[in-house]
Amino acid sequence: MNSEHEQAAFPCAPWQLRGAACVSLWKLPETALGQLAPDPGLPILKIAGNAFIATIWAQYSGGTLRYDELAVAVLVRGKGLLVPAGSVAAIWVNDAMSAEGGRRLWHIPKELARFETLASERAFTGTMMLGDRSVAALSFEAGAALPVRPRMSGFVIQPGIGGPLRTRCTVKGALRLGRADWTIDPSGPLAALHGRQPLLSVGLWAMDAAFGV
Repeated sequence: MNSEHEQAAFPCAPWQLRGAACVSLWKLPETALGQLAPDPGLPILKIAGNAFIATIWAQYSGGTLRYDELAVAVLVRGKGLLVPAGSVAAIWVNDAMSAEGGRRLWHIPKELARFETLASERAFTGTMMLGDRSVAALSFEAGAALPVRPRMSGFVIQPGIGGPLRTRCTVKGALRLGRADWTIDPSGPLAALHGRQPLLSVGLWAMDAAFGV
């Protein structure tokens, strides 16, 4: 008899994905997280009362699936972990298989949205729509490229019935520092980031990512 995952309309883990992405790191008071706050059972990584959020806008153009994605992860402290860890508080994709697989395999609360994403040689732009409303828009201009292609590893930690579920992810690509301009709907689900500027932003090109390895 086939397992539930084999019968499901999504690929089994791990997922190998290729494409481009823009990652921004934000700092804001823990009290300002609002609906982006992680599960109470996951301790937030804090410095002087401030929490840190990573926004990852990706365009996966090859590999296991092809789709666009905007993920918002709060940095958390994983027991016994020496590598970065985040809990995904909000995430949208434009592919139903990706949405179902994220929820069923890793407890990642993927929802569907419409995207217009363009990754060129030195720029990354995008708009995400919920219904007829623009919830988030991004314009990233890349600067100088780093001379190496670093391989980075971390964990996504999501609440589960039997306790936190840890999923390892790795990514490698051509890394460029740059400036990201974000436009956030003040009445949308990312309102906590409205009017704020990220601490830093980087772009990843020729990206190879693996999830659930």
